[in-house]
Amino acid sequence: MSSERPLTTPDGRLALRLLEEAGSKGLSVADMRREGLQMPAQALYEVELAGHKLERKSGRTRLRPHDAPPPKPFEMPPKVRVLPRS
Repeated sequence: MSSERPLTTPDGRLALRLLEEAGSKGLSVADMRREGLQMPAQALYEVELAGHKLERKSGRTRLRPHDAPPPKPFEMPPKVRVLPRS
């Protein structure tokens, strides 16, 4: 992807490397901590800011494949009307 920016912190670079190595299996926060990331969420945020698309599912994070269709937009649940009790 040409819009990707370089990662500036060691944690960001490590997170990207770990995600690339994990492939479609992805990583959990515990996996990332075990590999030496002190703040996995912050490192993943940096990876996203650099232009890499992430996919989160079932407590695991993975790099989104470039040929994957875009995710479905979030749909708001229907509003519920509260009726007064009689």
